Amino acid sequence: ALAGGDGLWVTGPLGNPFSRPLELAPGAAGAILVGGGIGIAPLALLRRELSRRGFPQRSLLGFRDERHSGGVAELFSCSEVRLASEDGHAGHRGYVTDLLAVMLEGDAAPGSAVYACGPPAMLEAVRLMCAGAGVACELALETPMACGFGACFGCAVPLAGGGFMRLCLEGPAVRGERIATAMPAGSGHRA
Repeated sequence: ALAGGDGLWVTGPLGNPFSRPLELAPGAAGAILVGGGIGIAPLALLRRELSRRGFPQRSLLGFRDERHSGGVAELFSCSEVRLASEDGHAGHRGYVTDLLAVMLEGDAAPGSAVYACGPPAMLEAVRLMCAGAGVACELALETPMACGFGACFGCAVPLAGGGFMRLCLEGPAVRGERIATAMPAGSGHRA
């Protein structure tokens, strides 16, 4: 057992962070942040960085139920926020991807860069929706990372053109068009 003051060895952070909006989508005028469940927390950090740089963003946040939705106001102050909850307790009753579909059909899509973090099924829906709308997206994928150095291929994700990428080296933030699916084998989350 660890006691106060004990040291720990930590390997990380591994991989690459989200790209800047103009790197992801040259000419982008704003960012759309799509978060689901525990994937909301990393987007709060991205939102803060985009705000610091004066880059406008809209946040679409989804929750399973009221029990899983605490702390959003603090994380996303100073941002346009739209909520979705599966149980209907906050915002739209349904999925956060329902909100994204409406936004991508409207005038928000052109000139936007989409960033998403959440469950694999949500990320796959975001990837497909953005591809269909011709909007650049970047997804924060999650897979088991056994070694963290690319040797074991435990975090391999299939690429759209064949082959694999190792998330510990090339991810976890990856462009949607690069991958064949955001739901690789072993992703282990509730769909």
